Amino acid sequence: MHAVQILPENYHIKKTLDLSNSRTVFWLNMAAIPLLFIFGWIFIQLINGLRLANPFTNGFWGMVASFSGWGLLAILALIIAMLVLHELVHGIFFWLFTHERPKFALRSGYAFAAAPNWYLPKVQYIVVGLSPLIVISIICIVVASFLPPTLVPYPLFVATFNAAGALGDMIVVAWISKQSNTILVKDQGDKFFSFSPESE
Repeated sequence: MHAVQILPENYHIKKTLDLSNSRTVFWLNMAAIPLLFIFGWIFIQLINGLRLANPFTNGFWGMVASFSGWGLLAILALIIAMLVLHELVHGIFFWLFTHERPKFALRSGYAFAAAPNWYLPKVQYIVVGLSPLIVISIICIVVASFLPPTLVPYPLFVATFNAAGALGDMIVVAWISKQSNTILVKDQGDKFFSFSPESE
């Protein structure tokens, strides 16, 4: 099955997931805060495993305390660039499956890429949903394994903030994963619809 613009005649709407509510956006952002520490620890272990020398000998907070003002500004700039890259990766995979330019938008508290005129099969949509988490994490870990120890925190922070910020993506993917393999998914950026054959 492949992405289509016209819903098959025997398909009907099955479920709806709405993440556009301001309260939902607030709690998603709050829930991402503890994920920063969880993913930070995970990425530190992965980076340590790939490097010959441990760049975190002074611990996480020792590393944070070592940043200059310019270093903190650089991290802020990298995180902003990561937010753009995150949506671009979504967009690239939307384009690969639909061959149409995706829609990009910025809302209060979040940004998104979407393909509102398309219905994607379950597997394709899971790939779209998880692609920024996987692609950016791999890039950051590989880059960190080759950098001097003083520069390792930069890709670490990018990977950590990207992973924590992918909470919404993970919720959507989990929602889709519980549904039948025959569903088609319509993504409007912050609202998601699944469609299935009438027999299901």
